Amino acid sequence: MSELFDQFVVEAQELLETAGGALLALERDPADRASVDELFRAFHTLKGASGLFDMAAFTRLVHAGEDTLSLLRDGRRSMTPELADRLFRALDQCARWVAALEDSGALPADAAQAADTLVRGLSGVSAEGAAGGGEAAGEADAFPWVAALAGEDRDAAGMAGDVLTAIDYRPDPDCFFTGDDPLALFRRVPDLRWLRIEPAEPLPPLAQMDPDRCLLRFRALSGAAVEAVTPAFRSVPDQVRIGSVTLAPAVVPAALSAKPITMAPPGSLAVAMLEEQARILDLPGNAAECQSRSAAVARAVVAILTALGRPADRAVVAAACADAGTLRRFLADGPPENGPPEKPAAAEARPASPRRALRVEPERMDALMALVGELSVVKGQLGPLVRRVGDGELTRDMKAFSARLDSLVDDLRHAALRLRLLPLARVFDPLPRLVRDTARRLDKTVELVLDGAETEADKDILDVLGEPLLHLVRNALDHGIEAPERRAALGKPPGGTLRVRGFQDKGGVVVEVSDDGAGIDPAAMRKAAVAKGLLAPDAAAALGDDEAVRLVFAPGFSTAGSVSDLSGRGVGMDAVRAAVERAGGRVEIASTPGSGTRVRLSLPLTLSITRVVVVEAAGSFYGIPVAVVGGVQRVPRTEIRGVKRAESIVLRDRVVPLVRLRRLLGQPPDDGGEHRSGHGGGHRGEADCVVLAELGDGPVAVAVDDVGERADVVLRPMTGVLRGLRGYAGTAVLGDGRLILVLDLRELL
Repeated sequence: MSELFDQFVVEAQELLETAGGALLALERDPADRASVDELFRAFHTLKGASGLFDMAAFTRLVHAGEDTLSLLRDGRRSMTPELADRLFRALDQCARWVAALEDSGALPADAAQAADTLVRGLSGVSAEGAAGGGEAAGEADAFPWVAALAGEDRDAAGMAGDVLTAIDYRPDPDCFFTGDDPLALFRRVPDLRWLRIEPAEPLPPLAQMDPDRCLLRFRALSGAAVEAVTPAFRSVPDQVRIGSVTLAPAVVPAALSAKPITMAPPGSLAVAMLEEQARILDLPGNAAECQSRSAAVARAVVAILTALGRPADRAVVAAACADAGTLRRFLADGPPENGPPEKPAAAEARPASPRRALRVEPERMDALMALVGELSVVKGQLGPLVRRVGDGELTRDMKAFSARLDSLVDDLRHAALRLRLLPLARVFDPLPRLVRDTARRLDKTVELVLDGAETEADKDILDVLGEPLLHLVRNALDHGIEAPERRAALGKPPGGTLRVRGFQDKGGVVVEVSDDGAGIDPAAMRKAAVAKGLLAPDAAAALGDDEAVRLVFAPGFSTAGSVSDLSGRGVGMDAVRAAVERAGGRVEIASTPGSGTRVRLSLPLTLSITRVVVVEAAGSFYGIPVAVVGGVQRVPRTEIRGVKRAESIVLRDRVVPLVRLRRLLGQPPDDGGEHRSGHGGGHRGEADCVVLAELGDGPVAVAVDDVGERADVVLRPMTGVLRGLRGYAGTAVLGDGRLILVLDLRELL
């Protein structure tokens, strides 16, 4: 594949993400003009970029989406949940096609059929009703301006019942530079009955207008068939819509008898544009469509009057746009001569400068981080060498050099790490769409609150975090937040709130998912654990409330009464804990019945460099990731309680099981602590060194022979015949050159 094609794939992915976010914002606020414009630009750019390659189905689908959004921009169609669903399906299909293009370089074999179905849906025609008269109805809906023709325009087009070809052509603004002449194209249209040329958008002030840009829209009617008209526009197929329409009988509204518009000389372009706004208000539609159309017309009228030097108060114009008759009377009488001038928005006055970005292949970043990690290890080996030199001027110089090198290597490591940092927005961005779709399927009202999307973490951490976050959000929507009727009966607002918050804490990244739903009932958890055979009745009864709540992370555990495509199989929360713990993180959960649940995911900032605590057992050295270490202390042997082969101690006012690392690793047992690899002393035989490991099922005390330093190491996974060895996360080299095995306590225990 060419570099141009690769660039298209990357940009298409970004544009589809942008379009998805804009569509969500538009559905929440149908009057959000900025979201409409952003969504339109995304579809328009996708259409132009896809036209460079042989992917007609892709171009046809995004063209249909652009046409639909054009109707939204003009106020001739309103945003509804059903239309949002259709646009989301179009974006999803485009995303699947882009993935196929990235894998195979071509669209799937069924792309044309899929595009046809979605295009009919965007045109307001269902796949089942597309045959016969449904298709003609869809064409009429695509050209609503035909029904609004009146007077001389209708007489020029033909008689009622005539079948005509409608043409809606919006040239590319830079068409003059590509050799296109819009007016010349219409000279080649056979049997041209009627032609209207109008601004495609409010024109800028004359001093700012670029005469080399085409800002016009061409609408026309021809008595020839579609097949005869289409060849005239074969050079601009992505800029024109052509279809058959039937000229309906004229409907003359009473408002046409109102006084003529006196704001500008008769027959001028401004009068025609204002009259067109009144005609738009005459179009049929439901209440939502009329409201959206009225808002769009009000914005257009304000812009036209401002250009005429007759600025009007926006609220006054909005009131006048309640219907066509009121608007015509307002325009005939004229707004106040000295209305308050409209102040342009700051965003329009000072467009933001584009942010420059450099795309780098992930493999190059991985190679850089690997080299930085190796450099950190080599740097650590310099300290012992300096200490072996002894005293003297050379030693002082080497110490100064070592300190300077330490500083530079640390700066380099942090700089390289920042190159891999990405905002949490990468995993937060899919959540609004997920919440929107899932809530609609469950007939629930849910508000999603995202906080901390700008928090940065390593790319590998974000890859780990994505799937667990989706599980938690789905679980909160399905199990946590109640149905509106249930919430109302409990005195809660009908709509639930789901909060997802991200922040950095203690050198790692934390993501919290909380809801104001039903919470988790510890009694129900104990009962379900006994019913599923996970715990004996007496063991379940002995669990505290916090321990009972943590049962949600047990493999195969679920309290759902039935299995659905959302939940009920008992794998979601277990998968969350497994994925987070494999990355060296931990999961915490807190819940209050009737008030809600909060789940906290704590992960290291990066997976490239791991911080470990070095421990000793039977003369060998091992590493334990700091992420699971809750503390280190010496416990007198008299405080260790044994029952058969099990041992326990009391730490921080709770009973904690104790295991010995020697026994876990199959090493010979300790002979009463008399001598430990050269570190022995009388007091050491009377106490055990204990590392408190904070694991998902609760804390566990691990007895070791001794504890050494903390070190940043590059963790290398097991390879060859050792790849499947359980209980070991990998190997690492310490600064003094020693090779250690890094333990995976979760697997060992």
